[in-house]
Amino acid sequence: MDELQISRLPSNFYVYEMRDYHSLNCKKEAEDLFDIINLSKKEGDVQSYIKHNQKWFIPISIMKAYDFGHHFSCVVPEYQLGAEYRLDYLLIGKNSLGYQFVFVEFEDVNVDYRLKTANSETDKVRKGLNQIRDWKRWIEQHREYFLGGEGIREIAHNVPLWGFHYCLVVGRRDRMDGMSNQLRGELQGEVGVTIMSYDRLVDYVGLLHNGI
Repeated sequence: MDELQISRLPSNFYVYEMRDYHSLNCKKEAEDLFDIINLSKKEGDVQSYIKHNQKWFIPISIMKAYDFGHHFSCVVPEYQLGAEYRLDYLLIGKNSLGYQFVFVEFEDVNVDYRLKTANSETDKVRKGLNQIRDWKRWIEQHREYFLGGEGIREIAHNVPLWGFHYCLVVGRRDRMDGMSNQLRGELQGEVGVTIMSYDRLVDYVGLLHNGI
């Protein structure tokens, strides 16, 4: 995407370039986010912190989990999928294979990954996974409609068939035991979703000085 195309993007498409990452004090930003996560009492606290302070680089740091975004990285808060669904964040990245997308769902910070009495996910984790399943079904049925959206139609010719990814951010690292990690690994393969803790998000923010 050249500079002319970037200038024509909708105002809620936030593009990050290497100089933006270099200007961040990533260590402090990661520490501040860690403090917010520790103080979080309800599901929307971290989201409120990001949006109120326009710290869009926090969700975009999730692209550290993928192998694209080196040539172009962009985040769109609260992206609407038709009239039915709304993403917490749409991430757009580009490498030599073309543009790819990550649909991001933020769930609660203060939640166990699995039930104490069974080897299955807690309600909050299942809620996030069900949301992502809904998104996947929607894209399977409405891919062309999505690619025709404002700000996306300009790059639609350069999106590979495998260019859709899904990410769930939920819980804390110290509330995921060995069985939780096993369940998480199985689900990532079954559903095709990246599942990470808020602590992993802090890690990625701390690494942003190297870019995506």
